[in-house]
Amino acid sequence: MLVDSHTRRSRRPQMLLATGAAIALTAAGCGGGGTEGGGDAGLPATIKVVAISETSGFAGPAGKASENGQKVALEEINSSGFLGDSKLEIEFKDTGSQPAQGVAMLNQAIQSKASVVLGSILSTVVAAEAPLAERSKVPMIYLSSSGEFAEGSKYVWAATPPADQYFHWETKYLRDKGAKNVAIIYNQDVSSTQKWADSTLPPLLQEAGLNVVAKEASPTAATDATGVVSKVVARNPDAVVVLASGTANNAIVLALRRANFGGIIVGSIGMAGAINPLGAQGNGVFWPTNFSNLVDNPQVKNFNERYQKMFDALPNNYAAAAYDEVWFLARALKQANSTDREAINTALQEVGAAGFDGALGKITYKNNVSQAPGLLIEWRDEKEVPVEGYGA
Repeated sequence: MLVDSHTRRSRRPQMLLATGAAIALTAAGCGGGGTEGGGDAGLPATIKVVAISETSGFAGPAGKASENGQKVALEEINSSGFLGDSKLEIEFKDTGSQPAQGVAMLNQAIQSKASVVLGSILSTVVAAEAPLAERSKVPMIYLSSSGEFAEGSKYVWAATPPADQYFHWETKYLRDKGAKNVAIIYNQDVSSTQKWADSTLPPLLQEAGLNVVAKEASPTAATDATGVVSKVVARNPDAVVVLASGTANNAIVLALRRANFGGIIVGSIGMAGAINPLGAQGNGVFWPTNFSNLVDNPQVKNFNERYQKMFDALPNNYAAAAYDEVWFLARALKQANSTDREAINTALQEVGAAGFDGALGKITYKNNVSQAPGLLIEWRDEKEVPVEGYGA
């Protein structure tokens, strides 16, 4: 998954869709216990992990894919003996995409002396979790595709590269295809998509020589985007950029198809997984992302094979980010050789700075935010196909 340049922003309650699951880690067996979430030097025989994930509700599809990616990493870490005689165990819990539930689960983890937490997939939940983790000095690695909750923090980490880091691939594509006039449809009730529509994408479009001829808001709960689409199509754009979260993408793309829009449809990372139910009607939609299961390298091949063996399906970007997230944690645990919070946080800094090869490519961390290469993909023949020349 991908990233952008961030500045410190206010953490409004309405935040963008993320990717991931919250994981609270506690020690069991020899070497566990301790105070302030710490244990004696050396890893315990069993490292118990609670995954606080959005596997139902608005972010359910992305949350379930993330959970699956975590399970693949868990199996690989344990079966390979990466942590020596120590084994990870994960207990999965579901917030129902509710911030209050996520905070309650995080509070439970902190009170139970959690050593580290992996934060939720939905940014509205992460927005509530992150300040609590920072105050409690508990390392938290989350999977939201917004880096704003981690940048400038000491204990909060963003494992998914911020989605807006990759918009340059789609503006380059539109320019290369001869587009001149562009319309934007966005979710105004999600902070990330609002930010992308207001301040992230317009300068990139202008830099590529593209004009924004219309910008229309659509709520995430809308199941019929006909009215908004009719306003946009009336302006005769060459391309429409859809900046929506989760299933809100489906309604907009479907309305564009029904309106017989013949231009280019591009989106954001929120298209991943959400567009699948449209099948052939989603063909020809493009979006920038941080992962494609069709990329030909050893890390992706290994991840694909393990994921397919466990779930009889190919992984998407949410699963890939979660897989890399658990491996990031495992590397830090191995380096720290401890369940002490400060030791783990220091190890996260060292592992993040050094970087490692994952499903998303070469991963490093800058200002506590994951950085990885990106690419443009097209939904074609009901698959996410990398577009050659645009990161692929």
